[in-house]
Amino acid sequence: MKYIKGSVNEAVALPPRDKVAGSYHWDFERLLSLTLIPLTIASVLKGAHPITDLGLGVILPFHCHIGFDAMITDYFPHRRNPVLNTVFAWGLRGATLIALYGCYEFNTNDVGLTELVKKVWHA
Repeated sequence: MKYIKGSVNEAVALPPRDKVAGSYHWDFERLLSLTLIPLTIASVLKGAHPITDLGLGVILPFHCHIGFDAMITDYFPHRRNPVLNTVFAWGLRGATLIALYGCYEFNTNDVGLTELVKKVWHA
């Protein structure tokens, strides 16, 4: 017969923080989200600028990627849906790369993200 050591009232022993295991993932997500605030404010106050368009064109797709990755992890966990989890995760990676390329093309060959938002806002 197997017995569980301890009781339900004992605290869970947390593993030590490790960069490789992803314990800094939450910090990176928050830093990425906080970076959007000054970029957005600079875009509103200063108008279109290549530096802010570059920042938004890189940070927004990564911000969206992290959010969609969390949804895939929550609703299609690998332990229950290994095939769907893998398909959705690789599909998200591909979509993120396409979005990054699209933002690059839009910022270099068109008006840029800041001007796009301004035109849509005033439409």
